[in-house]
Amino acid sequence: MLRFVLNHWRRQRFKFILTLVGALIISAGLSLMFNLTDSSQGTVEQTLQKKWSSAYDIVVRPKGSQMATEASDLLEPNYLNGINGGISFQQYEDIKQMKEVDIAAPIAVIGYANTTVSFKNALTFPKDSGIYRLTSTSYIETGFGRERQFQESIHIAQGSKVKVPENISFSTRSTKDFRNANASNPALIVAIDPSEEARLVGLDQSVSKKNQSRYFSSLDHFENDKNRGDVIPVLINPNSYNQGNYEYTIEKLDVPYDTEQDQKKLIETLIKKQPDGDIVRSILSTYPAKVVKQLDIPTSKVEETYLQTLIDKIGMIPSSDPAGNEGAQLLYQSGPLQFEETKSPYPSRWTNAYEIHSSTIKLKNWYYSKSSYPAVGYRSLTSTGKKNPNSEPDMIPIVHPYLTFKVVGLYDPNKINVSKDPLNELPMETYRPSSADLVLDAEGKPINPAKPIDTSGNPVGLLTSSPNILTTLDSALAVNGKQAISSIRLKVKGAATVSEQSEQLLQDVKKQIEQETGLIATITKGSSPQPVVTKVVDDGKTLGWIEQPWIHIGAAMTIFRETSVGFSGVIFAMLAVAIVYVLATSYVSMLARRKEFAVLLALGWRTKDLYRIVMIEAILLAGFVSLVALLVESIFSYVRNETMNVLSLVLIAGFSLLIYLTGAAWSAWTIRQISPYEAIKTGEYAASSHIKLGLRSTFTLALKEIFGKWKRNALSILSIALPTALLTFFLFVTFHLQGVLYTSWLGQFVALQVGPMHYVTMGVAITIAILTTGEIMWQNVTDRRASLAILKAVGWTNRSIRQLILLEGMLIGLVAGLVGLSISYLTIYVLYDLVPWDEPLLIGVSLALPILFGTIASLLPAQIAARVNPYQELKDAG
Repeated sequence: MLRFVLNHWRRQRFKFILTLVGALIISAGLSLMFNLTDSSQGTVEQTLQKKWSSAYDIVVRPKGSQMATEASDLLEPNYLNGINGGISFQQYEDIKQMKEVDIAAPIAVIGYANTTVSFKNALTFPKDSGIYRLTSTSYIETGFGRERQFQESIHIAQGSKVKVPENISFSTRSTKDFRNANASNPALIVAIDPSEEARLVGLDQSVSKKNQSRYFSSLDHFENDKNRGDVIPVLINPNSYNQGNYEYTIEKLDVPYDTEQDQKKLIETLIKKQPDGDIVRSILSTYPAKVVKQLDIPTSKVEETYLQTLIDKIGMIPSSDPAGNEGAQLLYQSGPLQFEETKSPYPSRWTNAYEIHSSTIKLKNWYYSKSSYPAVGYRSLTSTGKKNPNSEPDMIPIVHPYLTFKVVGLYDPNKINVSKDPLNELPMETYRPSSADLVLDAEGKPINPAKPIDTSGNPVGLLTSSPNILTTLDSALAVNGKQAISSIRLKVKGAATVSEQSEQLLQDVKKQIEQETGLIATITKGSSPQPVVTKVVDDGKTLGWIEQPWIHIGAAMTIFRETSVGFSGVIFAMLAVAIVYVLATSYVSMLARRKEFAVLLALGWRTKDLYRIVMIEAILLAGFVSLVALLVESIFSYVRNETMNVLSLVLIAGFSLLIYLTGAAWSAWTIRQISPYEAIKTGEYAASSHIKLGLRSTFTLALKEIFGKWKRNALSILSIALPTALLTFFLFVTFHLQGVLYTSWLGQFVALQVGPMHYVTMGVAITIAILTTGEIMWQNVTDRRASLAILKAVGWTNRSIRQLILLEGMLIGLVAGLVGLSISYLTIYVLYDLVPWDEPLLIGVSLALPILFGTIASLLPAQIAARVNPYQELKDAG
């Protein structure tokens, strides 16, 4: 049998050489693909690995804290700051004991304390007699403009010559008592587990070693003192990120107050109009006045000054004097932002869009003035005040915890050992405040350049501040109770690399936590920011649109899977074209040898013998492909100075054997259809004669020939359509998506970078397609030599014959282009939910190239057809 096969190849040298060329191209293409896949896959995994790493793998939150945006796999940047407890210390211990959990670092948001600073003798009053109004106003910068946050006014009489009754709505104290500029600033206090935080983010390594500054030790814990209140150990970040200012204005009221008569008259008027004598809500606020003095102090200076007073007392025992500025009252906790989904103004840039509305702030269990907290905000406020159990009339009815700060040391958030890569940082991991960009104005028009917005320190603002004061977890337990923990950040053992196994491990831990504790566990490992635009509405009026990098949950794993799919698609297209080529070669070979096999069957050969022939041919060709692959793999290994990839060789050998055995199976099926008598009598068949198509031109004659042999021509169309579809898709990715199969606007991941090597691969596939089409058209010409001889006998020139065959190749290419374009556009629609009809160049190239391929494939068959000798062919036919 082997000798029979070799003799056949020797007799059909030209076709055998063509078959070997095809096998050579298939071998080189497969080798190139596997080496390209290994190289690209490694690059992609290295890229994803960088994004896969993050400060924590899973974040655990209380039940009910899940955001509506999580249905779209999105988390708001500072979502952890809006959670005020809800996890018990027992649940924390249960999670900590799970064998897969390596680190469990909790966060307990205690709340905002009202820190106060006094700038000595910063205000000066005129010496003239009169009624003066001292107004203290706090302003913040929201990014949309300057906004008033707090405001308090007090009226002071200077130069009083008469006895002033107690129920009067101004102060009779000396103006010297009001020369200090007092500023109150809310400071966020957060509790941590020192040992776990050190392991998670290296907080201990960020602590300054100067002036007795140190990290928390086991001796640092909460104490309750009768005189000093709740004493808590703290670490201080002395840097302020707040924007805004405090404004102090001294005005002189336009009312007579020089003589005794003037003073008596004013006092009588005020008692008549305001008998309760409320100084805070004095009716004098309605009187006209003239500004005589102004002072402006930046909010950052206020905060840094207060923190400096704490820093100066590092290592010291706090004073029992409440005026020592070593503590503050814990006033309130702020809630999360409430986002509503809305239509994106520019969906091509921002897939997701939300809107947020301001609302009036109302506090229960509050004793102080309403002007001491923001009147309007984007977050809710909850007072920490509780009813005073002491029911004596002269006692304050609502009391707030008083915290005395025992300063242990200073820390610098910039020295915390976590990634500062904006592509994989997570909330609360770098201790930096959130930020945003104002990208669209109130009318939705782009702002160029975009205006950056920073935190203002406003507890109910859009952007929250990072905590400047850190304390220990037992302090949170003492102050806020057994469910004080807001969230827990986890590191899981064995999930270091991006892989399906790591993902499954994280999923298992998540499921265990939710089942055993009832809490919400979200996998944050492999997440990455995704730009989201938010419409900001204040009192029904749109202020503008801000862009923030939200947390896209599980982006790395999603892209890792899409990468595999992308590589699989390229390999599949390559293999599909190779299989079509081998099928076409087998089919054409069977058409040419139909008579030969029919004679062998007539002489008594069994069908099994013919099966054995095609099987031997397939194994020999597969062996040739594997041999060439071995050579190519050796070259790759030598160039890269690497060990030879045995797995690639095995896969190439397996795929090549699969491809040629598929062709052998096709041939075997064709052999079963051979009838010795019919094959010897009629040759293949003459089905084209039954096609009812008028022969009015060269075009109709070409169509008749294509339809007449539609089975083999369908293989030509398919062989060109497959690489054309992939080529069109790659062109779309290159020019429409900037050359990346999957990306976000931050460009944080590279799933499949379409580069020159991919086009080289497509070139190999297209070469195989041209060979396939050329071989089939060659067989078409061989089968109709007699018909072509008749055409030449009746006057057709060699040029006309060439044009006929070339026209057939062009028509096959056109149909293949339409099929390939349809496949690629369907793929684009499935992946990106769009159809690029507005890309005429892409459509034109996708149709023009297959026509060119079909034309190239038909050049040699056209030349063979033009050389037909009418006399000799008609003589042989006769």
